[in-house]
Amino acid sequence: MEFESPVLYMLSHYALIASGSLLGYTLLRSAWYNLVLGILPITFWHLPVPFSLGASFIQFRILLEISIFLGGFLLGSALHSVAQWVKVTLFALYMIGDTVLSILFVIASPLYSNRNGVSPYPPDSLPLAGISMIVVMNLILAGVIYISFKTLLEGKL
Repeated sequence: MEFESPVLYMLSHYALIASGSLLGYTLLRSAWYNLVLGILPITFWHLPVPFSLGASFIQFRILLEISIFLGGFLLGSALHSVAQWVKVTLFALYMIGDTVLSILFVIASPLYSNRNGVSPYPPDSLPLAGISMIVVMNLILAGVIYISFKTLLEGKL
């Protein structure tokens, strides 16, 4: 089904990165540079050609899923070692990057559709994926705002 639906494909990315990040944050404390190492595969797999390869071929899909899970793990494990301003900056950059990608989906960009010769997704299937990404981003933002205010009111920030 993921090979037919860009919505499921993107939701699986959120799930893999989130689960890797939560496990990394919970199980390991690592150096700041693991943050960079974790961000690299996550960013790479969302560029048009790697994205399309992962959506089209099982071999690339396996590599994609392992690497973005491990990227999330490294990212989560390194969050202990960076300052609050770095975390805020990373969150802002995530929101900007995800917004750009969701806009490209909403406008059915040929970069991510089967017009690029690799992607299995027809252009008309992308807008729903973009809208679902916007919904997920807003849910994540609401969670971050809630946790921030809760922490602020408890005097821990």
